[in-house]
Amino acid sequence: MTAQNAQFVTAHNTHLERNHHTFVVRGANYWQAMNLGMASGPGNRTRVLHDLQQLSSLGINTIRILAASEASQYGQAPDRIHPELIQSPGIYNNDVWEGLDWILAQLPHFNMTACISLGNFWTWSGGAAQYVSWATNTHIPYPVQWDHKHKIFAGGDYDEFLAYTAQFYNNTYAQKWYRTHIQHVLTHTNSVTNVPYCRDPNIMAWELMNEPQYIRGYESELAKWIDDSAQLVHALAPMHLVTSGAESKNGAHAFKLMHASPYVTLASCHFWPLNWGYYNATDPSIHSIQESISKMHTFVRNNAQWTRELNKPTVLFEFGLMRDNWGKWGGPLDAYNPSAPVTHRDMFYQAVYKEVTHHLNNGFAGAAFWAYAGEARPSTEPTEMTWTGDPPHEPPGWNSIYDIDISTLHIIQSFNSSK
Repeated sequence: MTAQNAQFVTAHNTHLERNHHTFVVRGANYWQAMNLGMASGPGNRTRVLHDLQQLSSLGINTIRILAASEASQYGQAPDRIHPELIQSPGIYNNDVWEGLDWILAQLPHFNMTACISLGNFWTWSGGAAQYVSWATNTHIPYPVQWDHKHKIFAGGDYDEFLAYTAQFYNNTYAQKWYRTHIQHVLTHTNSVTNVPYCRDPNIMAWELMNEPQYIRGYESELAKWIDDSAQLVHALAPMHLVTSGAESKNGAHAFKLMHASPYVTLASCHFWPLNWGYYNATDPSIHSIQESISKMHTFVRNNAQWTRELNKPTVLFEFGLMRDNWGKWGGPLDAYNPSAPVTHRDMFYQAVYKEVTHHLNNGFAGAAFWAYAGEARPSTEPTEMTWTGDPPHEPPGWNSIYDIDISTLHIIQSFNSSK
């Protein structure tokens, strides 16, 4: 391997390497980077530089970001990223492109790499459902989401949304446009560095989609979409890793189906105790958080075993927990307040990092917390987007890690400084 090629992160059995040394993903989710990197509009490059500096000081070496957001043909949609990168199939917003270019150009200054998602199953960035909407000229049946005006969760039926979005896997037009997007992104030349994305060693991996869902009745279509898409990414960027973006929450069969392709070189998993019903946010007892930690132990150990059987490394690309929601902070909105304590969150983060560390280089190749808000704070205005760590379909402050969360930041730094 040449010295230039050694700059790329590569997979070797169940671990990663860079520059001939073991590489552990010590990551942070910073999905909002593309828009914050814009020179105008919602862009805030000063904030981004502050955020990257603090993340670097914590030992973060990888950020997970988006290179996809899709606009609705029916006008600006609620609870979605705006402005979008893709205005309609094949039509791009150059200001957003330049924001992504600028972000990627900053990474070498902070000794960071990027895991870049090429799509999203969920509607907060448009996502797979928007491809279906374009292809069928129908309105998306949105699931339950955060209503920023009334500050409650509200909306439609999750199963209806799932059935609608599953069409993405086998709709001819949706697949054509998605593959076109892959080609646009990977062959794009960075306007700041003049380096094509497909040759940029600061890009660690391409993620096919954030949390593509394993849906019964669509197993073969899902497997084919993953294999075809991963093969295309590999053909365009052979030096980069490819990961599916799966949560890996549906057991061994689903895990292997979503990672069996030889073109998927890095496995993926996410763990969400509140979303999956393991954690009671209003219960201050130790039992509540211990139940979540116990479930996490089993989840990580299972994923480590499954990925060893495939002889591939895996990364816990998402994990998170809300702030305390009891006692003084027991009101329905109190846990979203940056001043609320993080008693259970800190216990959870410590347990996650300890368990992942136990499996490093023997299945796991690192972890990335969700998500970094840095100096941003939730807005008091329901129509104002402040780009915290929480996407626009969720209450701002739900899982955000701020620059003032000293105890949590210390836990993150401890993991990142470990051997």
